Formats: sequence, structure tokens, C-alpha cells
Amino acid sequence: MSALVRAFQLESGRAVKGGEPHSGKLEEILGVLYRRGSHAYPRLAVPEAAFGRYLARCAADGQTKSLAALAVTDMYLACACAERVRGAVTVFERTFRPVIQRAIARVLTIPEERKDAEQRAWQRLLVSDGDELPRITQYLGHGPLERFISVVATRVAISVGRNESSEHRLRKKAIAEASGVDPERLLMKGQLRQELESAVTRGLAALKPRERLVLKLFLVSGMTLAAIGRSLGVTRQAVTKTLAHARESILAEVEQSLRDRMKMSKDDLSSVLRLVASQLDVNISQVLGNA
Repeated sequence: MSALVRAFQLESGRAVKGGEPHSGKLEEILGVLYRRGSHAYPRLAVPEAAFGRYLARCAADGQTKSLAALAVTDMYLACACAERVRGAVTVFERTFRPVIQRAIARVLTIPEERKDAEQRAWQRLLVSDGDELPRITQYLGHGPLERFISVVATRVAISVGRNESSEHRLRKKAIAEASGVDPERLLMKGQLRQELESAVTRGLAALKPRERLVLKLFLVSGMTLAAIGRSLGVTRQAVTKTLAHARESILAEVEQSLRDRMKMSKDDLSSVLRLVASQLDVNISQVLGNA
């Protein structure tokens, strides 16, 4: 019995189950998957035992038939990174750096924050934090690795956006105090923040199903405009137009809601609306991500 099969069975916590292939057939199935991964990344020598354990974690209830639907080559690279195989991180960074940068750029506009978020995303994906394993170990092959990475990077960027540096907060506060209006303080009020989230939720509900889908693919899944266009059978320009219309519709709902429900001066309302517009993608991402 090979190390691949032995590790798969031990990690699964059983010998071959009833209805599952016998040892020889199991070795053939797992061997094919291993060869697919090593063929895609011939310079990354993932130990058979490590990949066997990884496949067992990815298999639904240890059933090998579920492995056929998984992104095996992406799993091989993820396993190589988790096992710190020589050269794996270099391949990973070269392949997915643009994915991370695009995901972060959709959420953050300040270059310093983007740089900070990118560094944190790499650490979250590839480095252990105390008892917490690198996030790459949570990738189980259900969908492309690119999408998994984009979601992780987007969440990191949202977190960075919520926790701006002290210097940046003080600078914004000074500007606000000079003008007599502090929109961030207004947004921190519980009733106003709750109303904002409710307005975004209502705005999303009022969109056409395709508009909501495009927003989710772009802001949550991290797909590029071109990739969304290909998946929906439309042009990149059509996707851009759909996104713009969806954002305008949600912002209009937010503005109407705040005017109708919140007792605010005209100046305060204008300041809050400007801040909401600048952070609209973050708010939409949070609502869609929790849906």
C-alpha cells in the first residue's frame, strides 16, 4: 500500500468503507489525482502522504467519489503551500498577486492602506498565527483557488478599512472639526448605522437578480469584469454599466431613507452622504457577505 493511500485512510479515520473501492482501486483513483497535480506543477514535490491527508480532508465524509468534482490542481498548489514545499510560495505569489491586489483595490483607495492590506492578506493566507493555521489550509477545492483567495483578501481589506491608522483618523478628525462637521462620528451613532445597513439591504432587494449577481461576483467573489462578462455571455462594458446602475440605485435608496427617517441638518446629511458614497462598495460587500 502506498503512502498516498495509507495517509488518506488514516486521515479519514477508517479503512476502506463499504461501497468504497478496494485498496487497489483506491490507489488508482488517488494516484490519478496526485499525478494531475504534479503534472500541473512539476517543480513542486508534494509528499504523497501529505497530499493523501489533504485529499481526505477535502473528501465529503471520506468518500472518494466526491473528489472528482474538486479543483485538484488548485488543491495540489494549496497543499504545497501548507506543507511549505520548496518553491511553492514563489509560484503562489506569482500566480495570485494580481488577484489579491484587484480584490483590495475594490475596497480601499488609499495607497498606504492597500499596501498594508496586501501584506496582511499574504500573512493570513500563508503564515500561522499562534494556534491558528494559515488560511490556505481551509481551501478544500470547492471552486477555484482564485475565488477563495479573492474572498480572503476582500475580507482583510474590509477589516483594514474599518481600522484606519491613528494618524489617518486624526487627520480626518482635524479636517472635520475645522469644517464643523464630523460625518464619521455621525455614522457611528447606532441608529444611523443601523438605518444605513437597512437601506443598503433594501436597495439590494430592489435590484434585478442579474444586478445583484454581478455585484456579488465582483465585490464578494472577486471576479474581474472580463471574467464576469464571459460567465454571463456579455461584454466587459455591459458589466461595467450594470455595476454603475446598481450602485446608483442603492445610493439613491440610502439617500432617500436618510432624508425620510433621520432628523439631520442639511449640512450633516450632505457630509454623511459623501462619506457613504465613498464607502458604498464596503457596505454592499458586508451585506452581501452576510446574506
